Order: sequence, then structure tokens, then C-alpha cells
Amino acid sequence: MLLYSLRAVCYYFAMPKTCFMERKEEKLAQKRLYHRSYLQAYEYQLHQEGDIEANLLLEDKKEKFAKEEAKFLNKAKKQDYAQKNRVWEIDLLRAIVIFAMLIEHLLFDFAEMFPTLFDRNAYLSVPFFKTMYNFSCDYWAHPARIAFRLIGLFVLAILIGINTRFSKNNLKRGLILFGCGLLMSGVFAIGQALKITGHAYMNILVTYGLALLIYSGLEALFKKRFNQAWPWICLGIAVVILVSWGFIRYTNLRSYVSEKYDNFWFIYNGYAGSIPNVSIKEGSSFKDVFDMIIGIKYSGDDWLCFMPTLGYLFLGSFIGHTLYRSGKSILHYFDKEAQMTLNERFNRSTKGFLFFGHHTLLIYVLHQVVYIVLMLFVAGLIMGIPLGV
Repeated sequence: MLLYSLRAVCYYFAMPKTCFMERKEEKLAQKRLYHRSYLQAYEYQLHQEGDIEANLLLEDKKEKFAKEEAKFLNKAKKQDYAQKNRVWEIDLLRAIVIFAMLIEHLLFDFAEMFPTLFDRNAYLSVPFFKTMYNFSCDYWAHPARIAFRLIGLFVLAILIGINTRFSKNNLKRGLILFGCGLLMSGVFAIGQALKITGHAYMNILVTYGLALLIYSGLEALFKKRFNQAWPWICLGIAVVILVSWGFIRYTNLRSYVSEKYDNFWFIYNGYAGSIPNVSIKEGSSFKDVFDMIIGIKYSGDDWLCFMPTLGYLFLGSFIGHTLYRSGKSILHYFDKEAQMTLNERFNRSTKGFLFFGHHTLLIYVLHQVVYIVLMLFVAGLIMGIPLGV
């Protein structure tokens, strides 16, 4: 009964009234009707004015409208193709992770960045900001938040690995991620110098980008030669990396785990009090940086351990090349009544939320800028809270 109810709800929300291309073609027909009416009125006006270049002006307008119509139709076809072929479940998972990240970083800003950016006493004198500050401080130190963060980072690494099955150029993806990570690292280094925010050597984008670059190098070396065995090679590499990393982590950090396993999550990634910190202010040796890369030490809230992330990415690649061998969504079965796949229906009905899944990198790079600008506008201009930097 529950299964039938769930299916009915899915059908209700996913069933479009008309086909996407039918709606676009109707809109195109309206555009063409408007253009014809405009051209007729324009032609009549030119002849009334006795313009000797009337025919040339009319031809220019016709060419302009024809290009506009062709551009509209091409865009509609691309949108239709994307909605039919984008893998809905991957976009949904990525949207959930990035949406959760937006909420978490906003709470971090209320607890750490905004009180430093503005005059602390003036900031906390506003009841709403004080309430958000207290809530954010409690949330940020809660073990559940640490667990959710680590789960989100794990899921995102797996999804990046799965997308290696669909990407035409994993090297380009890796370079873009790594470059954006270095750019953000530079911005946060400036923020640390201004005492607004912290800084991490290996931030999330740098780690994901570096892992993807290593994957693309091994892919170029072995995939063409061992195409059929490539998924299993990825699985083997993932197992070797994760087992080796677990052994290194355990042998170096077992003294940090209490008898009651209060710091159990260190086994996954390590966070703050569970493992030693690499302090940038005090300077760090090459060994400190190496320990940070393999996950024996951490550096900053945005730090992400490289070694397990690389293993998770290869594990995701194995999943992508086996579960999505055909290149289609697992929801690709055809519904004769709706004349479309379930994947296509969900893509069309949830495209507003899936915006977060389609543009994860852009959102990740720009969201803090948007938060700071909004807070400067609300707290600085509207409420008149002075800056504290």
C-alpha cells in the first residue's frame, strides 16, 4: 500500500501536462505570429514615409527575427536533450549535498565570520543576530554536524567518481577544480591576514581537483589498453588506497581514540580535536604538510584529507562504470502512458531544485561572496552596524 501511495505521489508531481517540446513549439509559433505582425506594420510605416531603403530595412529585420527564432529553437532542443539525458538521481544527490553546504556555511558565517567582520558588541546587540550566533556556535561544535559534514564529503567524492563515466574530459574537470581551489585558497589567505576567516592548506576543491587529476592520468595510461577491466582496476586502486590509509591512520593516531571511542569519526576523515593541527601561523615543516596530506594532521575547517578522498573517487568511478555502463539513468525505463522515461519526468518537474545539482562548482565558489555582500547590505547599510576589521 505504501509503495502504491509513493508511486502515486511521484506520478502526481512528475507528470507534465504537455510535452516540453510541444510547449516550446507553441511559444515559437506565438513568436512567429508576433514577428509577422510587426513586419507588416513596419512595412506599412516605411511605405507611408516613402523610405527609399524600405526593402533593405525589411530584409534586415527579417534576418534578425529568423536568427532569434533559430536561437530559441536550438536552445529548446538543448534543454530537451539535457532533460532527457541528465541522470536525475546523481543531480538530486549533488543538489542535496550542495544545499546542505549552503546552510552549514551560512551558520558558520553567523558564528565566526560576521562577528569578526562587524563590531562584535554592536552585532550581538541585535536580537536576531545574537540568537543566530548562539545557535550557530552550538550547532558548529555538535558531533552530529561533524558526522553530516563527513558523510556529505564522502557522497560528493563518490559522485565526482561516478561522473568520470559521463565526462568527456576528466583532465579538464580536474584542472578547473584544482584552479578554483587555489583561487579560493588565495582569497581565504587574504581573509586570514585581515583576521576575518581561517585558511586551509588543502581545501575541499584543491583535494577533489588533485584527486581527479591523478585519476585522469591513470585513465590515460590504462583505460584504452584495459577497457573492459578498467572498472575493476579502479576498485582495486580504491581498496589499496583505503586499506593503506586506514592502517597509516590507525598506527599513528590510535592514542587519540579514547576507550569509549568518543573520537570515532577520526577513522573516516579526522576533524579538529580528534587529530593534531598544522598551524599556519606558527609555520609548518615539510613533514607537517605531508602528514596533513595523508590525514595524520588537519589544517582549518575547510581542510579535506587527500588520501581517502582519492580512494573514494576511484570507488565512485567503479560504481559509475558498472551501474551506469549504458550511460543511462537507472530510472530510464519507458512509461507508455506518459511517452517518456521516469528520469525525464523527474528532471522536468524538479529542475528548480536541481539547479543546485547542475551548477555545484559555481555555487560553491560564489556563495560566500553573496553571503558577505548581503550581510554588508543588511547589517551595514540598513542597521548601521560598524565594521570591526
